[in-house]
Amino acid sequence: MSPLTHQEKEKILSILESKLDPKVYDTWCRSLEIESAGDNAFRVPTANPFYRDWLEKLLRKPLEDAFEQIFGCAPEIIFQVSDEGTPLPAPPAPAEPAPARPEGPDAAPAPDFLLNAAYRFDTFIEGPSNRMAFAAAVAVSENPATLYNPLFIHGGVGLGKTHLLQGVCHAVLARNPAAKVQYLSCEDFVNGFIYAIQKNKLEGFRARYRRADVLVVDDIHFLAGKEGSQEEFFHTFNTLHLAGHQVILSSDQPAEDIRSLKRHLLSRFKMGFDARIMPPSYETRLAILRGKADARGWEVAQDVLGYVASVVETNIRELEGALTKVMGYAALSKRAPDLELAKEVLQEAIPAPGPSLSVPQIQQVTARYFGKKVSEFQSRRWTKSTSYARQVCVYLCRKHTGASLDELGSHFGGKDHTTMLYSIRKIEKLLSTEPGLRADVQRLEQELGRR
Repeated sequence: MSPLTHQEKEKILSILESKLDPKVYDTWCRSLEIESAGDNAFRVPTANPFYRDWLEKLLRKPLEDAFEQIFGCAPEIIFQVSDEGTPLPAPPAPAEPAPARPEGPDAAPAPDFLLNAAYRFDTFIEGPSNRMAFAAAVAVSENPATLYNPLFIHGGVGLGKTHLLQGVCHAVLARNPAAKVQYLSCEDFVNGFIYAIQKNKLEGFRARYRRADVLVVDDIHFLAGKEGSQEEFFHTFNTLHLAGHQVILSSDQPAEDIRSLKRHLLSRFKMGFDARIMPPSYETRLAILRGKADARGWEVAQDVLGYVASVVETNIRELEGALTKVMGYAALSKRAPDLELAKEVLQEAIPAPGPSLSVPQIQQVTARYFGKKVSEFQSRRWTKSTSYARQVCVYLCRKHTGASLDELGSHFGGKDHTTMLYSIRKIEKLLSTEPGLRADVQRLEQELGRR
């Protein structure tokens, strides 16, 4: 097969665009290179081994299908790191602070940042709960200020926001060690601003952050109620954005939920890409634990990891802490880290049974989760657009209340028990084969458990 002409490549990209999610296509395919690699073979060059593995998983099948559609046969497709014989520039050593690059002698002191060596993209466990945030972070690290600016990542405590933010910093510095990257917490920004006012060193403070190529601010919700700091950050943001530089923010809540956030700053936060990280699914928690055990050289049976993953459901830090606790207790007591010991150590971590739930409560939580109205569940006229959400709701109501099938039907538009049973059995069957459904049910049950 001869090298691709420009028209042939455009046709392949057009097919990919029609088959892939728009965000996936924009992130991975717009700058995709496809090179001839000999008879009936093409090469897709990538920046490093991590991107090679990721692209192979994401694009191999769609690319083969596109070639098949255009040429009638699929060539060998090779995902290969460019100049594999030349090592990539090494990022800053983890024990040393990344360069803070003060601008002149009057620069206000701000803490030199440390990047955790473990917080890289290749150590981040990707799953349904964080896939969009992960893909956006990788895209931003490859082409800062091109696709998503600002990138706003939000989610609960301990779900991996800091890991992603530092992963961007590592990747940008690995690609370009001379890049002016500034990573700090919002608290450090506020404290530095206050210091600069007190010492009359605002010019140095502003220069530090407004000349950054990439500004990464963790826990931006710390700006809540701090009007002066909000105004200062607003102007810093505008300076960077107008200069075509990247801003990345994280928060434990959506931007619109940050207390007393000025409207013009809120509009800036929402002008880019908003990525939410949800609590991890059981499969993702299990993968995180396996990675943690392997990294530390721990030999842990799969049933032990499975038990830990089933007990700690919402927080990755607590998940890792639970495994560390089990292994620490095993070492101190000179016992094998088996399932019996894990149950003994984590007994207090098992959530106590909560108060009984009602059908209306479950309907309310489920409707909010899926962006529906409770009245759509209760209507006699069932529409296709609410079918999935409604069936999940029926399943949860049956599981978490003592309502009979006929009683359930009275809450769902007067449907008979046969309709209720069909919904329940359909969800039960799909739970074993559909990871997305399992994730939705797990998140809803976590939300119901907080009530």
